[in-house]
Amino acid sequence: MKHLIIIAIAAIAMACNSSKKAVTPEPAPQPASASDADIAPGSGSNNKSDGLFLYLERTPCFGMCKAYRLEVKTDGSATYTGRGNVELMGAHTATVPQESIKLIRAKAEELGFRQMDDKYDAEVTDLPSTVLRLDLGGKPKQVLGRVGQPAAFKQLVAYIEELLLPLDWKPVASDR
Repeated sequence: MKHLIIIAIAAIAMACNSSKKAVTPEPAPQPASASDADIAPGSGSNNKSDGLFLYLERTPCFGMCKAYRLEVKTDGSATYTGRGNVELMGAHTATVPQESIKLIRAKAEELGFRQMDDKYDAEVTDLPSTVLRLDLGGKPKQVLGRVGQPAAFKQLVAYIEELLLPLDWKPVASDR
């Protein structure tokens, strides 16, 4: 019995001192270099407009979090990729009316999107991230929100979802 107690204490001590990192949900997309840290994947340079008006991504978690990616070009062409716990799974396309793009720009300005921090995050294991990139006049701004993001960020994302998710999304034919 004495040996079992010693073994149990040793096992607990070893587990507490373990240097293993916690498993995290799929990370938000990260650019290849630190100089491009505020650019969504495939969105080009931060120094000029690349035609991408909006990039919104919700990353998965270990639970039932919705996970999707949404991109809107300045011409209104849009792609949506549902990845988990969403109504539309897979790749879809739609056209965003220019009036919706103007409304999103106005709401982003009203809520101070340009002045938000680039990252609201902490070392946590089971929280999804929201990545929002907007081009509000030639210079893209991206914000990653996972922990501690301001109410204005959440409000802007909800507004974008209310405008864009109900669009008439058409499935993209598979190449298979």
